[in-house]
Amino acid sequence: MERIKERHLQALKIVSVAFILAVVCTCSAVSAANLNVDPEAEGGYTTIQAAVDAANDGDTIFVSQGTYNENLKINKQVKIWSDSRNPEDTIVKAADPAESAVEITADRVTFSGFGVEDSNKAGILLTEVNNCYINNNLEKNSEYGILLQNAGTNNINGNTMTLNEVGIRLEGSDSNTIQDNLIAYNYEYGISLKESRKNIIYNNYFKNAENVEENTVNADNNWQSTLSTKSNLIRGPYIGGNFWADLEGTGYSETCVDGNSNGICDASYEVSGGGTDKSPLYPKIQAAVTALENKLDAEAYEQGLADREGAGNETETPLEEVTEEANETAVEGEETPETETEEEKGAPGPGLGLAVLATGVAYILKRKR
Repeated sequence: MERIKERHLQALKIVSVAFILAVVCTCSAVSAANLNVDPEAEGGYTTIQAAVDAANDGDTIFVSQGTYNENLKINKQVKIWSDSRNPEDTIVKAADPAESAVEITADRVTFSGFGVEDSNKAGILLTEVNNCYINNNLEKNSEYGILLQNAGTNNINGNTMTLNEVGIRLEGSDSNTIQDNLIAYNYEYGISLKESRKNIIYNNYFKNAENVEENTVNADNNWQSTLSTKSNLIRGPYIGGNFWADLEGTGYSETCVDGNSNGICDASYEVSGGGTDKSPLYPKIQAAVTALENKLDAEAYEQGLADREGAGNETETPLEEVTEEANETAVEGEETPETETEEEKGAPGPGLGLAVLATGVAYILKRKR
């Protein structure tokens, strides 16, 4: 009898635990909702921000195709996905370019499948957050494609950062993972780190004016993962370090030696400022590099450079032109009767005044150079 009672008691305990777990799982399932953003659908949210404001922690927001002129403020633990998973057709464009297009201030946010563009600050800004997942986005035409400030243990995975001043920047941000990204055709740096350590940066495609901003903190970060047998982003047989290219086709990965034909350069790559990529990738399959380049827009980059050069020329008048115009005006001024009257009174005529002005302008321009 005692044994039977013990068995019944154990069975009762098991049933009770199972019931409690079922209730907990049911409550969790009920509490997590799906919200849809579709300006053309009846009952859907018309803006992403409206959906974020209505969401609770744990909810998932699905966004239909279109361009959303917004500055998103994501302050809840939500997942935000584009319906198409295609960043080319679901775009967040900064409504106020002075602000970041997307600002994340909550932990455990997922943001995936969007084009993010046109901010004078950051395309995506992560501030004091942890364990966020930023995946499969196209960040362009901003000061920073992605900016992390005092953010740790986040995963920046599978994004394309291009046509920004800086592809990605970390400020006071440690222990993040930056992998599988295309960081190419940015005008200043591909990646910039400031007071940021223990980040692991691997299996990325770098091709920029300067791939890495030179900084001694670079030595405190890992520029490769443990070498493992798995296809990398240029379809080589191993996951290891990064692919290092440059705009002239003479980058380290483009010119290194792979004597044993394993898709890894035989020698390490010294990163600017002190870091070392011990397993830089070699283009074993050149078609894979071509495929990545086809996802980028080198012509837009060249046009951006030309636009910058043109803007610089418009704001700076050549010294010779300023001096010549001033001298011509001075000669014309000396011939006028009004000038003679002023000179008789002891006041400097227009010719002398303009000559002095021209000299001053020449001096200022010389100082600026």
